[in-house]
Amino acid sequence: MTMERRSVIWVGATLLLVVAVFVFLFQEKKGPASVVFEGASKPKRLSSERSMQLDLAQKAESSRSRSGSMLKLPNFDSDKHLRENPPRKGHPLRFAKRLPVSINPREYGEWSTRDGRAQWNFRIEAPGALNLNLGFSRFFLPENARLELRVGGQLLVRPFTARDNESHGELWTPVVAASDIDLQLELPDDERGEVKLEIGSINRGFRALSFAAGAWKIGNEAPDGDCHIDVVCSAAESGVGPAIDQYRDQIRAAGAYTLNGEDTCSGSAVNNARGDRRPYFITADHCGVTSSNAPSMVVYWNHENSSCRTPGSIQNGGDGNGPLSDFNSGAILRASYTAADMTLVELDDPIDPEHDVYLAGWSRTGEIPEMAVGIHFPATSEKRISFDFDALRSTRDYSSVSSPDGTHWMVIDWDHGTTEGGSSGSPIYDQNGLMVGQLSGGDAACGNDDADWYGKFSEGWEGGGSSGSRLRDWLDPDGTGALTVDGLSLGEAEVVLSDVEVAEGDSGTRNLQFTISLSQPLEERATFLYSTESDTAVAGSDYVQASDVAVSIPAGRLNATFSVSINGDTEAEENERFRVVLSSQGDAPVNLSGGQAWGIIRNDDFIVPVLEGPSLVRGTVGEDVNIAVVVMNTPTEFALTQAPSGMQIDGQGLISWLPSVAGDYVARVRVANEAGSDTGVVRFLITPNTLAQAVDSPGGLLFRSGGSAPFLIEASGDSLAGNNRAQSGGVEDGEESWLEVAVDGPDYLGFWWKVSSEEGYDFLSLSVDGELRRSLSGDRDWEYRVIAIPPGSHTVRWSYSKDGSSLGGADRGWIDYLQLASRSMPFLMDPPHVRVRSERPVDYQYPLYSGSGNATFSPMRLGGGLLLNERGELTGTPVSTGVVNFDLTIVQGGQEMTIPATIEVMPDSPVGAAAYVADGPDWGLAWETSGSGEWISQEDQTADGQSAAAASGVGDSERAALSTWVFGPGEVSFSWRASSERDYDFLVFEVNERQVASLSGNSRWQEYTGELPYGWHKLTWAYEKDETESRRRDTGYLDNLSFSKYTGWVLQSELGQRTGVTLDPDGDGQGLLREYATGGTPWGLDLMPVPSLEGGSLRLQIDKRPGSGLHFDAEVSGNLKDWNRSERSILRDDEEAFYVRDRVGLRESSSRFLRMTVHPLK
Repeated sequence: MTMERRSVIWVGATLLLVVAVFVFLFQEKKGPASVVFEGASKPKRLSSERSMQLDLAQKAESSRSRSGSMLKLPNFDSDKHLRENPPRKGHPLRFAKRLPVSINPREYGEWSTRDGRAQWNFRIEAPGALNLNLGFSRFFLPENARLELRVGGQLLVRPFTARDNESHGELWTPVVAASDIDLQLELPDDERGEVKLEIGSINRGFRALSFAAGAWKIGNEAPDGDCHIDVVCSAAESGVGPAIDQYRDQIRAAGAYTLNGEDTCSGSAVNNARGDRRPYFITADHCGVTSSNAPSMVVYWNHENSSCRTPGSIQNGGDGNGPLSDFNSGAILRASYTAADMTLVELDDPIDPEHDVYLAGWSRTGEIPEMAVGIHFPATSEKRISFDFDALRSTRDYSSVSSPDGTHWMVIDWDHGTTEGGSSGSPIYDQNGLMVGQLSGGDAACGNDDADWYGKFSEGWEGGGSSGSRLRDWLDPDGTGALTVDGLSLGEAEVVLSDVEVAEGDSGTRNLQFTISLSQPLEERATFLYSTESDTAVAGSDYVQASDVAVSIPAGRLNATFSVSINGDTEAEENERFRVVLSSQGDAPVNLSGGQAWGIIRNDDFIVPVLEGPSLVRGTVGEDVNIAVVVMNTPTEFALTQAPSGMQIDGQGLISWLPSVAGDYVARVRVANEAGSDTGVVRFLITPNTLAQAVDSPGGLLFRSGGSAPFLIEASGDSLAGNNRAQSGGVEDGEESWLEVAVDGPDYLGFWWKVSSEEGYDFLSLSVDGELRRSLSGDRDWEYRVIAIPPGSHTVRWSYSKDGSSLGGADRGWIDYLQLASRSMPFLMDPPHVRVRSERPVDYQYPLYSGSGNATFSPMRLGGGLLLNERGELTGTPVSTGVVNFDLTIVQGGQEMTIPATIEVMPDSPVGAAAYVADGPDWGLAWETSGSGEWISQEDQTADGQSAAAASGVGDSERAALSTWVFGPGEVSFSWRASSERDYDFLVFEVNERQVASLSGNSRWQEYTGELPYGWHKLTWAYEKDETESRRRDTGYLDNLSFSKYTGWVLQSELGQRTGVTLDPDGDGQGLLREYATGGTPWGLDLMPVPSLEGGSLRLQIDKRPGSGLHFDAEVSGNLKDWNRSERSILRDDEEAFYVRDRVGLRESSSRFLRMTVHPLK
């Protein structure tokens, strides 16, 4: 049972639990260890002094022992092994300890058979291990078999099948971040005898495969570890400038790999002179790849952080989030040459085009490179890039003396970035983007200017003079003598086949020509087979059928055409269509998702059209009416001969109208073609509108309005949905107009509002149960807001109020498009106004209440380097400041929503960071300064003894503001002080442009703590002066800025702009708010709580984060439709657990369901 995504069903009066556990216990200690085989018979002990190998297949064991379904290893001392294996350049980086075993499905595990299919299950537990990987010394699966490795029930790597069978008979698995693994083999029962599986080693990790780069010593020096450059960094973020963009392809070539299940190094995919996509991979000889262990290589692609961590920042030396899902397992050694520290392997299998790997180009000229670019995995952390803009030096290995015939290239010192242990074998590129060597070793590290050495590619070309010791035979197999070879992309080309149409004709045949287009040219010929499928057009009578007809696009070309013959006739009929479907012939890397199109045959023979409907259309005042008439026999003309004012019909027969008055209306419609015409009547019944309709209420809500002049319905093309909106009544000075609705929580309420008023004096405000939540003033266009509705019944009120002074603007407020998350889909949890920083990568996702798994966003290129994809993710790096306005369209649950959206690209003002707590978190906020004067970082007046932000240069009657945006619920706290003319000049703090606190005079440092409700909040500190004299320092100061509760947690979680409470960045089924509330993490699997059955009642206990300021709720159901509140504790905010019990239980229902949710209190 897991909150909302999983349920636990308890059926019947008896719960029978049968446990069959077979555990192997083994203790790791200095003295003789022993293996304990436990079964139904008396346990046996075998001394392990002879060998560390666990021979689980010993013939001496009883048949009961061989039925064991689990191997439990002793506690593993990760810290001990970590200390014993520090990273060292010039050596492979050890991350795991091998444990030889011998486990096979014939003698171990549990077999079961059902409906002709057999299943084998075996579990390995390795407490203390940070990760696990397995080495199969024998691996052969029959054609229909499937082997899965699961962790906590989840499939973390792809299944293994017969496609993974290799001639060497081995398989080594990727690393999984867990201390236990469940193996499940499934296949037809009649293939069971063909299985050949034996686990030869269990490899327990003592070092996370992506731990913090630079956290360990290199050459007995402790580097800072924060100077590395993520490969996803933009030109501006990297500090390198445009040079980084010239190596985007080369970045895709780099791969990290494991060897023997316990060592790691770096390397690169590399092209050959044929360009035949053969999966060659080059690395360093010292990494230890041999012909016998090459099958154990597992190469990882695209292991890079999702965002740029600023070089020099704390985050840059911290853990990343690079995936390990793209991999190749197994290789064959082709060549190695120790003098140049070169090893070349060929991977067992072709590289999956979906991994979008690049085969690096190379140069064997031996000419001194003018600059160097290294792409590597420091200490196996996410992929990084390093730059040296000086010429390399030809030397011997680890020598600084120039030598024209040297075997290595020396990087004298890196200008940007560096390397570390784990970087060994990684490629280095010249100014032309061609590979010229692979990393051998060196002393370079963050914090020093030491050198690195790379084995020369040119030296390894002839190597030791034989095919097994040189590159030439493999990378130029035809002996072309090429000195350089360009790189080659392995990514798939998108295939597009577009719809086409043609007039039928009265006789003979006509050709309907289709065009196949590729998104990028390929290095090889792409051959397709096209076939036709009948729809309303029938093969034989309407067109000539095609079946698997070949058409090709030559290498380097982007399109090709083919034709389908259309049969003409004189029969009057509707337009007809047939489908054309493409399939691929051969291995060209193409994506055929767009390889279907319609062939449309336009009718050109007519009989008199017939109007069939509709006879009655219902509508509402102020809302668009759009209805298509139904006509037979291919009409070509549509007209209204009688219609209400404003009604129109287009050339496709679509009637559109915006009724302004209720009533019963009649329209007379004429349809015609070359053969004649028909006329019919359509009746329109228009009903009055209500306030609920004006705000597009989801239904079931009761609206009331009052005040001096109630809200009213206003028809307007400016409406967000339909063609009307709710508008405040005309009020005089000191009066108000209000609109309110009763809402039951827990829920979220979203709405759009706008105002035109005297700024700072007349307000459109929102309150819940009389407590002010938000307000607008001045001339403000439509803005979207979401508020949290706590459990229980609550009154939400919008009011437009005036003070006693003059008018401003239109003196009105408007409300439109109101939604409840529980009743509306899609429901957007954040305003579609996204603020991003110029020249920094954008990583934002529009959060939906029901999740984005079944939602589709209309993708578009937004300009300025920004892209919106179908998952609602904004990506790219904006190149300039400004505002991008567009329509955001979302389809979910069969419902479509289109709303205005804005992306505001802001210049970054780093001064706000001076207000952070000394030695505290770097909150990573975007800052904006506005008004006159400026805000600066200074060290003269501080609360923490280091630095503080201060207003500067503010003149009479001026204001200098410093603003940022954060997401609630949470708390903000800070220290501030003013040095000003008392009661005339002020330092103010505003939340959402409404003042909440102020200081004046010569105040001391004071502390402020304030609550932030759910949603986005603009926080502003402003120093304001009147028109008179200045006193004291004439400024305000800000320091010790900090955030707590959800706001602080999400800011420190390396989520960037993905702060929405419903988002699930780690895909474990739990939204961010729930993970925060229950003490989870935003990255990594958070286990769901498991309920218990006590006395026929379901009971659930969940850890909660004390002081979270959230509401925990639980509901029960017997049918998954009707939910009722269960008994629940009224928790104090400092309590550490939430528990609930279903009081009804199995006495009254055979099935019970329990769900738990977390809500903001406001």
